[in-house]
Amino acid sequence: MMKRRLTEWRGGRRGVVLITVLVMTGVCAIVLGGVLGYVSHATRLTAVHVGNNACRLAAQGEIELAKSAINDAFNRAIARRGRIVGGSMGSSVCSFDWFGVGDNTTVSRTIGAQNGLGTAVTLSESAENGGCTVRVRVGRVRHPANMQWAEVTLVAEAVRTNPGGTESRQVVAETVRFAQQRSKVFNNAYFVNNYGWFQGSGCTANGDVRANGDMYLDSRCKINGRVFAARNEELRVNGDVTNYGTMDNYATYRNSVYGVNGMARPLASDPMTGDTVAGGYDAPVNVTTQDKQDRVHANEDRETEMPFIGDLTSEDSDYRMWIDELRESDPSMCKVTQGGTVLVDKYYNGVGPSGDASLADKGVLVLEGTQANPIVVKGPVVVESDVIIKGYVTGQGTIYSGRNVHIVGNIQYVNPPSWSDKRPNASNSSKDLLGLMAKGNIVMGDYTDSNWLSSIRTYLTSQPYVQRYACDSTDDLIGYPATFGGSYAATEKVTAMGTGSDASHAPGGWDSSTGQFGKVREVGTGQYVQQQVYNSWTRRYEWQNVEVKAPGTTYDRKYYESVALDSEISSRCSTITRIDAVLYNNHGIFGRLGKCTINGSLVCRNEGLQYTSNLYLNWDMRLYSGSAESVDNDAVGLARASDSPPTTVDWRLLPVGVVNFE
Repeated sequence: MMKRRLTEWRGGRRGVVLITVLVMTGVCAIVLGGVLGYVSHATRLTAVHVGNNACRLAAQGEIELAKSAINDAFNRAIARRGRIVGGSMGSSVCSFDWFGVGDNTTVSRTIGAQNGLGTAVTLSESAENGGCTVRVRVGRVRHPANMQWAEVTLVAEAVRTNPGGTESRQVVAETVRFAQQRSKVFNNAYFVNNYGWFQGSGCTANGDVRANGDMYLDSRCKINGRVFAARNEELRVNGDVTNYGTMDNYATYRNSVYGVNGMARPLASDPMTGDTVAGGYDAPVNVTTQDKQDRVHANEDRETEMPFIGDLTSEDSDYRMWIDELRESDPSMCKVTQGGTVLVDKYYNGVGPSGDASLADKGVLVLEGTQANPIVVKGPVVVESDVIIKGYVTGQGTIYSGRNVHIVGNIQYVNPPSWSDKRPNASNSSKDLLGLMAKGNIVMGDYTDSNWLSSIRTYLTSQPYVQRYACDSTDDLIGYPATFGGSYAATEKVTAMGTGSDASHAPGGWDSSTGQFGKVREVGTGQYVQQQVYNSWTRRYEWQNVEVKAPGTTYDRKYYESVALDSEISSRCSTITRIDAVLYNNHGIFGRLGKCTINGSLVCRNEGLQYTSNLYLNWDMRLYSGSAESVDNDAVGLARASDSPPTTVDWRLLPVGVVNFE
């Protein structure tokens, strides 16, 4: 009995074990199934997550390509036709009108070529990028009339089928701003929009030199930088570079002082640390013919935009509105002072040096600084007419002249930057920086001296030095026709149709009967007095009736002359040996210099300078936005241009379906 029961118990035990195993197997199967299901679900989620990341990256990649294509087409459209200033008096088409005027929110594949400017950009229907199918559309284009900016919103949808059959779909929107920033022309020691030339020994440029046309380099000139020349359809030239000039090797450049003050940019590699210096001179150890050839970039396909200074006199012109904005943010901005006296408060149109507000020199400003009592600049200001300037300057700012800037002596910083050891210097960004921007010309030296004109007449009147070029429409107020290709020694004159109702804003005034412009000269009063006059024939003084003369307005002004009395120039002139400033204008820079150093940048359309013995052009590296010592352009207020890369002002992910890409 006991044996049977034991056997039965053992058999029952085997049955329980089997049931347990079966139960446990089921439980494991359920758990395993759950785990596998979870793993499968997690894998699908991971695939979707990875796919979303890939889609965002692909969408952004295609947006970048679209931005590049739009920027490229826009730059080609504005080449040589850029405007620094729009405003109510600027009747010509604004560069940014390429985008259209207004606020367009229609989704489109096409953008640009409005108002007859350039060609449009049509985006692809779709593109493959990183395993994703991407569609990019223009969602919005905003450009208010006469404003020097445009905002473009690009929207991209990227779709991808993930492993396992799931789908990822992401929509990215980026708003970019095309706007005027400090012009790229200031990245050069010397920039000429037409014919660039270095003829004669003793000329050294420490920085890049560039021409939107042909460039001639005398074999005796020295260029410690790169050389650029661009094809120019307007001038019908290829952008050839004649000769190579010479250049300094590493040891020579590091140990040399170039002209007064030695303000030559640092080396591309810090001599002490070996760190790379953006914008520095990459001097070879030994200068070979190949080194000189390698730095020359001839026949470039695209010119660098040199925009025009447009309307400066209207209160709603872009630059005066910019000045107002800067003043609102800082009450001390946009002033020129001397000895605590405010000489310019944003805009100057006061009585000229004659002291008679009815004469043609109204709006002329004379600035003479001494080391003890320098001219103090802070931010950009506008002077309605000519600026006559010499002496010591301090601060950071730009003076815009509605006509000519006459440099009648040395201009010298009180606190100059220094790269004397050819190394970067962090303190340079706060040192003095002056911009002189002229709507007309920058004239150097005493033009009242007959030798001045006779010695440089060729450079003012003859090709290739003077080329034909289209002028800004607002320059008719200072005597320039639609196309200038004549002589800077001629009398300023435009037709009545050219000036229209804006003639009241012409610096020096305008005579509608002759189309000529006003200047102050000594003119007869109709009254006579007895004076002793030396007779060269009899070699003795004789009493004669001499007509009394007094300052008055005449209408026979030359492009190179000031609207003020010639004596305002001649009485102040001294030999120019140093100019610490950034020079920019709509037309020409010309004149006579001594053995001279220009520390800054020289930018113009035509150039005609004559110097004695040596001319040093030391580029101010603080003008380069890539430099660690770069000066914020809102602080100094230099001329702005349209050919800067767009900047992102907004980026976001959008819900799928918000934008119709069909």
